[in-house]
Amino acid sequence: MSDLDLTPRDLEPALERPRRKLLPTLLLVAVIAGIGFLLVRTLGDAALFFYNADEAIERRTELVDQRFRVQGTPFGEPVETEVTRNGRTDVGVVFPIQFEGAIVDVVHTGSPAELFQPGVPVVLEGTWSAGLPDGVDAIEGGANDGWHFASNDMVVKHDNEYRNDNRARLNEAETGGQTTSP
Repeated sequence: MSDLDLTPRDLEPALERPRRKLLPTLLLVAVIAGIGFLLVRTLGDAALFFYNADEAIERRTELVDQRFRVQGTPFGEPVETEVTRNGRTDVGVVFPIQFEGAIVDVVHTGSPAELFQPGVPVVLEGTWSAGLPDGVDAIEGGANDGWHFASNDMVVKHDNEYRNDNRARLNEAETGGQTTSP
């Protein structure tokens, strides 16, 4: 039985090994969490539903609490006004859009897109809102049906961003978004 060595060994190197593995593991977890956060942010924007104005009206009751994008063609002259929502006053633009004859009243806060003008299709991001905000009595030529689309992001068809993101919708906008005198 003399082949068995019972001499105590130094335990310090064995204790250092788990510590050396802990730092790379924590670093890997941090990188994975960062990538996950970026994916959630990116996919959150991509998950916004996109409707033409007529579809958005048809689905109003199911969309009332959701943020989504709506496409339509503005008509008439947009009216710049002060809009008060939730106690905050912003400069806004009020105008109607239409698609396939359906009209949506829009109250857009913030600056409109650079190329925004009547007759040029737009994509607006926002939510349905009942009534009109303080400072807006009616929308000339609009539906004035007790609802408006509260928008804070606008992309005009002629913007490069619109062309790159919405190629499939360009043809649809050309036919369904034609403005006619309401």
